[in-house]
Amino acid sequence: MSRPLRENLELVEEQGAEWVRCAACGHRLCAAREDWRAACVTRLLPPGRMGPFHEIMEGRALLEERYCPGCGVSLDATVIINEERPAQRAAPNRVKPEPVALEARGTAVVVLDLNTKADGASQPAQPLVRPVRVFLDKARAASVPVAFTVVVWEKDTPDGAVADALARRDEERVLYPDGYDKFIGGELRALLEGWGTNTLVFLGGAANFALLYTATTAARAHGYSVVVPVDGIYAHSDYEMEYTLHQFTVLPRVAGRFRFSMLAAIEFR
Repeated sequence: MSRPLRENLELVEEQGAEWVRCAACGHRLCAAREDWRAACVTRLLPPGRMGPFHEIMEGRALLEERYCPGCGVSLDATVIINEERPAQRAAPNRVKPEPVALEARGTAVVVLDLNTKADGASQPAQPLVRPVRVFLDKARAASVPVAFTVVVWEKDTPDGAVADALARRDEERVLYPDGYDKFIGGELRALLEGWGTNTLVFLGGAANFALLYTATTAARAHGYSVVVPVDGIYAHSDYEMEYTLHQFTVLPRVAGRFRFSMLAAIEFR
């Protein structure tokens, strides 16, 4: 009695035991629980034997074929990748905050979505309010322009204003873009162009929403230099914070436009 295993290969019961044998010639390869591949004749062939698209495999792979030692019929064929796998990049990249000195002229501060809810003690953004206020006063003293954003669904509601503790001045604009990317709608871009901005300091968050999308657009689409004080932003979890900062370090072609600092380590001159 025999049972097929694959083309040209079968499992048979002989003399009270089970064996793997060649279905073409009956050559017994091994007992059923052993590796039948070890009993085959093996050859490594170049990609040219792989078919019509073999060119894409040149230098990258070999074809390993196994044959019956009794009659030579093919029993197995496997593509063996022989190129080294690229090194896997460790993640996340943990940023190293450094002191940053910025030209006041050409720099702007954008505070992301720190609305009146941030005044509440239970809010994840609440611990930012006091240090951000200190930083804003330093920027204001250096005549660095400041703009605020608030999520669009809070507009014309009691939570549609900037957190009271940040002491927004009348001349500091509040924008309500319809998206996590605060450049949507063009109002922020027009404001920054009017100020002659080339460097942006982002505060607030959440890091994996407003910050991630807005800062990415700032660097990639508009060519701004971006400064992120890591103690001036927030997220709802360590994972979300680490992922956001990691993403800024690996963005193709624009990662070099990001600098990381601390609120107290950013100076204006």
